[in-house]
Amino acid sequence: MIECHESQLAERCRERGYSLAEVQACVVKRHGDRLLVDENHPAYPRFSRLPSPETAPTPHGPGTELSRLLKRIGISPTPTCQCRAKAQQMDAWGCDEASKPERIDEVVAVMRAEAAARGLPFLDVAGRLLVKRAISNARRNA
Repeated sequence: MIECHESQLAERCRERGYSLAEVQACVVKRHGDRLLVDENHPAYPRFSRLPSPETAPTPHGPGTELSRLLKRIGISPTPTCQCRAKAQQMDAWGCDEASKPERIDEVVAVMRAEAAARGLPFLDVAGRLLVKRAISNARRNA
């Protein structure tokens, strides 16, 4: 048995590809946000369900391309930003869906909010150009 904070179990779940709801059966006792967890229970997130870097497919799509463009100018995702999630969503949309004006507006809004959170200047026109360039690169690389 291990005693931990609920956020620690949530972090372990995230690291290994589980949701907190999936592993609730291994929680023996709860006292506020402190948990007593049975690490020998079958529901405990003992093993990673995430693909290893060697076997994981290389991501591709407009979100991946936007991440690459932003990284080139020195902007990388932080642990608390929406960048990775939005990039994955853009990849799932594909080039045709991502190039719709409402989708571009959605992505630019996330970029604007993240720039404000980081204290960086932001121009919508520059954001739109980056998104359109990313879509173009993704089409070319497809």
